[in-house]
Amino acid sequence: MPDVSRGAGNLPSELTSFVGRRRELAETRRLLAAARLVTLTGVGGVGKTRLALRAAADVRRAFPDGVWFVPLAELRDPALLAHTIATTLGLTDEAGAQVGGLAEYLEDQRVLLVLDNCEHVLDACAVLVAKLLSATSSVRVLATSRQLLRADGEQVLVVLPPVPSEGEPAVEAVTLFAERAAAVVPGFTIDASNRDTVVRICRRLDGIPLALELAAVRLRVLSVEQLLQRLDDRFRLLTDGSRTAPDRQQTLEAAIAWSYDLCSRAERAVWSAVSVFAGGFDLEAAEAVCAAVGIAPDEVLDLIAAMVDKSILVRGDGTFGRAAWYGMLETVREYGHVRLMRSGRENAVRGRQVEHCARLARRYRAESFGPHQLDWVGRMRRGQPNIRVALEHCLAGGPEGACRAAEITGPLWDYWFAGGFVPEGYRGLRAPLAQEVARDTPAHARALQGAAFVAAQIGDEEAARAMLAELRELAEALDDDNLRAGWAQCAGMGSMFLGRVDRGRELMEQALDGFLRTGDEVQACNTRILLAAALFFVDDPEGLVVAEAALAQCEEHHADWSRAYALWAVAINTWRRGDHRRASALLREAIAMRQTDRTQLAFTMTALAWCAGAAGEHERAAGLLGASSAMWRISGAGVAETGPHRQFDEECEARAREALGDDGYTRAFAATSGFDVDEAIAYALAEKPAGPRAPRRSRQRSPGGLTRREREIAELVADGLSNKQIAGRLVVAQRTAETHVENILTKLGFTSRAQIGAWLAEQRAAPGDGT
Repeated sequence: MPDVSRGAGNLPSELTSFVGRRRELAETRRLLAAARLVTLTGVGGVGKTRLALRAAADVRRAFPDGVWFVPLAELRDPALLAHTIATTLGLTDEAGAQVGGLAEYLEDQRVLLVLDNCEHVLDACAVLVAKLLSATSSVRVLATSRQLLRADGEQVLVVLPPVPSEGEPAVEAVTLFAERAAAVVPGFTIDASNRDTVVRICRRLDGIPLALELAAVRLRVLSVEQLLQRLDDRFRLLTDGSRTAPDRQQTLEAAIAWSYDLCSRAERAVWSAVSVFAGGFDLEAAEAVCAAVGIAPDEVLDLIAAMVDKSILVRGDGTFGRAAWYGMLETVREYGHVRLMRSGRENAVRGRQVEHCARLARRYRAESFGPHQLDWVGRMRRGQPNIRVALEHCLAGGPEGACRAAEITGPLWDYWFAGGFVPEGYRGLRAPLAQEVARDTPAHARALQGAAFVAAQIGDEEAARAMLAELRELAEALDDDNLRAGWAQCAGMGSMFLGRVDRGRELMEQALDGFLRTGDEVQACNTRILLAAALFFVDDPEGLVVAEAALAQCEEHHADWSRAYALWAVAINTWRRGDHRRASALLREAIAMRQTDRTQLAFTMTALAWCAGAAGEHERAAGLLGASSAMWRISGAGVAETGPHRQFDEECEARAREALGDDGYTRAFAATSGFDVDEAIAYALAEKPAGPRAPRRSRQRSPGGLTRREREIAELVADGLSNKQIAGRLVVAQRTAETHVENILTKLGFTSRAQIGAWLAEQRAAPGDGT
């Protein structure tokens, strides 16, 4: 056998720049130092080969006998695997072409073998690598594959596209796109005029390097705006790869089709079926839709596992209870959706998805008032994108579809508050009601009841009156005592919010009696809380008794979301009886639960401001009023503007103004009125200090009405920093940075981050701009 010289190898030279991937490179090097077999796995086109080559080049010094790159994509006969590796090493005799001869040759050599694209000869690769590593002491293998080898000792690094979560610029992806674009359009650069469009292109393409490179080529004939507009048909658009690239990398469709062809018929069916899920799915959801493509429920688990192994599905980090959550890159999902449409089974699969969402909604209503209340809220929040998709499908299906939509939205009426989706939930509840459907059904009535409840909460008086009139007629037509109680509850709440508190109290008592008679625990609890509020407004000591009954009911059922409202009800009645210390403690306990319900936070922070005022802490009271105003704005509820609540706010404000002066009050209120949810909670719990007491410069806001903090963040946005990077720079939560950016866009009337950069450039150029 020939001798291989020291420092030998065949790593190809890089013809284009290698962008980013610092974390993945470092992790690959770490794994290679600790293990003899490392597999880089991920979806097609994600950049596994480039990462492997760069990592291999970085560790070349550790392998004096060579780093050898063995491309396997064109290998069709698994029996020739050993021969292919031997040929790469320069072995020409027959013995070297066998596993035994290959192992004998490499026995005392320190060699790194880079086996590229193993997925289509997977079994042969796993067997050969296992034999080779067991027979040698210093050989190491770095494999790339869309599927795990599952050989002994294998360490795996999942290579994901370089795109962060929604709301952050895709820095590495944008850099890659810019470099590839400049290669085909000399002089192309990313600036304020096109940055946002490029970011959206990168996100639409999941940051997949192959997709970005194919997209950049299209800039020869398209602008970035035209490119973005045409990405709805990405597989038709991205078809102009390098003539020297392998066939599977000539087009985006070919890259994904390579994975599709490696799947079994059943796996392909699952791929197409789960493509209807917009935001990921769990096993139960997959079992539901796969039945429409001929896959039995007991087969789905193994098929999902196989697809995770093949990098088609990715298991998410977050789970609900013990249920794992699976997702697909949008490009992979769209490919599956194309296959589903071609199969003619889309309507059947969509129908199954609707049935699944309706079943979940019924379970939510039946099970959510109990120890798993917050789990249910979390589960529904995670599946919110799929609820949207199911409702869109229903509402496009005429009257029958509208009835199905009502079956989903009606049982979820309180979820829209708990999940923090009040405006969206209101639209969802009303949409099926607006269509010409049979209106004398229980599903329609429940949706109508939910819509009337939300209408009263957000202050849509005209719509609430119309819906209440219809709800009352339906309750009588259906002879349904629970609906009668629902009408009384909604009508009573509306009366109370409009200042007719005595009438509201009367109707709430009627509603409570009805819900107790029909055994509706959750609505009885909600009504107790509302009745306690009505009694609070008329200064009736019975309000504390009713509120404590609601709290006891929540604690008996271990219903934590409802408990936060009950704590508020007990607190305000306790405050009304003069015990502001206990009331403050109860309110802080509710806030510390950190619920997703913005309306609940707004109620609670407002009451905490009243407590602060009663304790003589007027600056803190002003700050809490500012924070609560931010929560009311974010929640979309209109209760803060109604008579009874507004009366106590105004009294609290008047005392604070008298103590602080108008300027002092305005400063304290303004310091918190722009807070996001996390900041407001931190302030309410005294985790965040109050606004500065010292007088500020007379120019408190920069042009455009931005606060000093918002101006600072706008500068970072213009510099191209992601929300995550901004959060790191300013040492705040990432969601805080996201909310600041949203506030900036709203204040300036912009829709893109690029517009912020352009606006800042104008401000800097303006004479006398000293900000």
